[in-house]
Amino acid sequence: MPYIINNYRIPKPGQYTNVVRGVAESLKAIGRAGFVNVPISPPMPNAQGMGVVSTLAGLDTLDDVDALFDSMLADDMAALAARDELSAMCERANLSVSRVLSPPWTPPEGFEAKIISRNIVVAIPGKARELLELLLEWGEELDFRGAGVVSVSLGGQLGAIRVSHIVESLQALEDLHGQIGASPRVQKLVELTNGPPVRSVGRITYINQP
Repeated sequence: MPYIINNYRIPKPGQYTNVVRGVAESLKAIGRAGFVNVPISPPMPNAQGMGVVSTLAGLDTLDDVDALFDSMLADDMAALAARDELSAMCERANLSVSRVLSPPWTPPEGFEAKIISRNIVVAIPGKARELLELLLEWGEELDFRGAGVVSVSLGGQLGAIRVSHIVESLQALEDLHGQIGASPRVQKLVELTNGPPVRSVGRITYINQP
């Protein structure tokens, strides 16, 4: 089962572009697939600074995740030390490992990933499995040019599920949201979740495809 690692950084004032560039260089140095995005419409714009998110993919098993962290801690934590300069430009920096539960997706010819929407839904107690099954089935039915990724963080709130969509434009995302909103599955989603979903929308600035 594949895994991804999301890194979250809040740059200090005056360091935003340096952090965006530095995160891209860091991702490139790791040598695995992934991308960087900056916010277009964050979930709490009045409560937090402009964040930079990088997503590291290409981790097929938990053994791969272990090996990656082992390499970061090796040689007196040399790999972590190399990230200190980047972290020093940030107010906060953290990461999260997630298990990807949706089937793999192959981009169509000419696809240009530009926009990512992340939606967090939280199941009511005892309904996490049913909610997950609903989201996976629903994802297979959607008709759009792009990727849909359902994932669950190894840490954090139990019952929380992330549904991400990667598309080529904001209009494509708006059309997808219209399709989702018109689905009869919405009522079942309401019944299984604890409050409305929380959504963030970002612009992909860098993609690494080794």
